[in-house]
Amino acid sequence: MLEKVIVIGGSIAGKLAAKALSHTFRQVIILEAGQRWKEKAPRKNVPQSYHPHVLLKGGEDAIEKLFPHFLDQLIEDGSIVNNFTRDLKWYHFGFWKQQFPGELVMVQQSRPMLEWHLQHRIDQVSNITTKYETKAEQLLLDHQRNKISGVRVRSLKTGREEELLANMVVDASGFGSKSVEWLKSYGIEVKEEKVWIQLFYATRFFRLKNQDRPDWCNLLISPSFPENPYGAFIQTIEENRFSVTFSGYANERAPKTNEEFFAYAQKLPVPDVLHFLEQVEPISEIKIHKIPYQVRRRFDLADVPEGFLVVGDAHCRFDPVFGQGISVAAMEALELESYFKYFAYPDKGFTKTFHKRISNLIATPWEMATTEAFRHPDINGDRPLLQPIKQWYSKKVYQLSAFDSEAYLRLVRVMNLMRPPLHLFHPKVGFAILTNQKKKIKKQKNVKKPTSFER
Repeated sequence: MLEKVIVIGGSIAGKLAAKALSHTFRQVIILEAGQRWKEKAPRKNVPQSYHPHVLLKGGEDAIEKLFPHFLDQLIEDGSIVNNFTRDLKWYHFGFWKQQFPGELVMVQQSRPMLEWHLQHRIDQVSNITTKYETKAEQLLLDHQRNKISGVRVRSLKTGREEELLANMVVDASGFGSKSVEWLKSYGIEVKEEKVWIQLFYATRFFRLKNQDRPDWCNLLISPSFPENPYGAFIQTIEENRFSVTFSGYANERAPKTNEEFFAYAQKLPVPDVLHFLEQVEPISEIKIHKIPYQVRRRFDLADVPEGFLVVGDAHCRFDPVFGQGISVAAMEALELESYFKYFAYPDKGFTKTFHKRISNLIATPWEMATTEAFRHPDINGDRPLLQPIKQWYSKKVYQLSAFDSEAYLRLVRVMNLMRPPLHLFHPKVGFAILTNQKKKIKKQKNVKKPTSFER
C-alpha cells in the first residue's frame, strides 16, 4: 500500500474520493475548512445545502458500489423511493411528458440527509481522518520530478501553518478551488471554458395544509429558451416536506418575499406550481443562491504535476439546474477506485491518464447543459460551430419524448448518465423526428391537462 493521500475539502466529492482511496493508502487525510458537522441540517458556509439535489441513477449506482447497502440505509431513514417516468410530472418545450411506470427506480432526499449518511459511513473507515478548521494554502512540489509532495496548511483556530507531506493530493474543494492559481504560481497554465449563465436559485420548504397529496412525487417546469426563461422544481423529501425552487438566468431578479414568490409562479407557462402553493404552508425562509458561470477546467490538457488530481466542482462546475454535480463526482470517485484495483502504484503518466478519463465523464453532462444554456440570447460563452444542429435535434427529442415512451426512456437514460448521447440517435428516434409526428403534437397542444389538484 501507499503511505498517505491528502484530500482537500470535506465536500461530498471529497468524502467519495477519500473512500475510493482508502483501500490503496494506509492513511487518508481530509482537510476541511469548516467545523465538525453532526446534524442532518445544512452545513455552515455551504449555501447549496438549502437547495434541492438530485442523485442521478449513474451517481446512485456509483455511491452504492463505494458504500454497499447505502441506499437501504437512506430508505430506512425516510428517503423517498420513486419511479422516474411515473412519478415526475415534467413540462418542457410546450408539452407535458406522459407519466408511466419505467425502468428507473430512484431514491431521493434532502442534501443534508444525503451528506449526513455519507459522513456517517466515512467515520466508520478506520484509516480516514478529517482535520477540521484547516485550510490548504499551497501545493508542495518536487520540481526535479514534477511531482506533488504535499500541502502547506493553516489552522483556522490558531493561525499556525505546517507542511503535510503525502504521496498524492486530491483537490475536492469545490467551485472556489485555488488549484488553477496554485499551478499558475509554478508556471503551469490550465485552460478554463466558461459559460456565463448568471443563474439564481430561490428555494423554500413547505408542508401540505391537508392530506390531499398531489399525484406526483416531483414536478418540473424546465426553462425553454427563448420562449420560456423561467424554471421551477418541486421535490418531495423526507419528513413530509416539499422544496419549491425557482430558477432564472441572465441576471433575472430572484423572489425574496412571499408576494414575489407567488408572483414568480405566475410567470410560469402552466399554473401547476401556483396551484400547489395555494395548498401548502411555508416552514422556512426563502434561501437564494447565485451562480455566475459554469466552468470546465481542462486539467487533461495541462502539464499537471504527478500525483495531483482534481475532482468534483473543482474540476467542473455544471449548471445545477441539471442536477449533475454530485453524480459526476461519485462516478469520478468510482473511476479512481477502479484504477487502483489494477495498479498497486500509480505509474508515470497516471495523473494525465486519470484527468483524461475524468474529461470523458464530464463531456456528456457538460454538453447537455451548455447546449441548452446557449439557447438563451443573453448567455455568453464560446459557442461551438455545431451548436445550432445539436440544439435543433435535442429540442426535437425533448418534444418527441412527450408522447413517445421509447424516446422518453432513451432520453432518461442519457440524462441519468447511464448511456452516451448516441443512445438518442437510434433509427426509431430519428425516423419519428424526421416524420415530425405533427398529428400527435397538435393533439397534445389542444388538450388542456388538469393540474393534480383539479383531478
